[in-house]
Amino acid sequence: MIEKFLYKCPICMAEESIETQKNGDISCRACGARFAYTEDYQLSITTGSEKQTMTLREAYETIYGGQFPRPADDAFTRRKGEILWAKSSRAKLFQEQKAGIFRGYKKIRAQLYRFSLIDAGNLYLTNKRLLFHGIKDYEIGLEELSSVTIESHAIMMNTKRGYALSISFVRESGKKWEDYIRRAVQEFHGKKKIAEYHPRITFH
Repeated sequence: MIEKFLYKCPICMAEESIETQKNGDISCRACGARFAYTEDYQLSITTGSEKQTMTLREAYETIYGGQFPRPADDAFTRRKGEILWAKSSRAKLFQEQKAGIFRGYKKIRAQLYRFSLIDAGNLYLTNKRLLFHGIKDYEIGLEELSSVTIESHAIMMNTKRGYALSISFVRESGKKWEDYIRRAVQEFHGKKKIAEYHPRITFH
């Protein structure tokens, strides 16, 4: 669905406001803009009597960037100098774990891994860390992330702890969270401009 990619409305910039109805109609709950695909797979956007056409890339570039939403959350305890930038709705946290040894031809062996569900709750992003609050709290500093990418709307993060984490979102856009975390990592490193985020974070 388009809302998994366009996590803001390119017209009014409201977050998580685009929705696809069962009959295929696509619209923004906030401003009423209506979306449809043209025959050449561009995006037709109708607002009142006005209509415009853009590519999905152009629509995405319109919504990318801007300010973090900075939600209010009295349950989140900030540390000194910490700014809460974003909070997710319901999400699931998975951790990479060893799952046995593959034994192949001529005694070739390889360690197998799988992602195991370890908790469900909410993800918090600050200028210093990620905190997953579920039955327990799981925290990782932005400096500990060695890669950030997305696979099937789930965020995949390799860490300097020697294992990877994956977070899937029940209702939100995984692309939004990939963008948020990458922007947070870039801001954390300041003047060290990041060249790529996957397969590992490297700098220019």
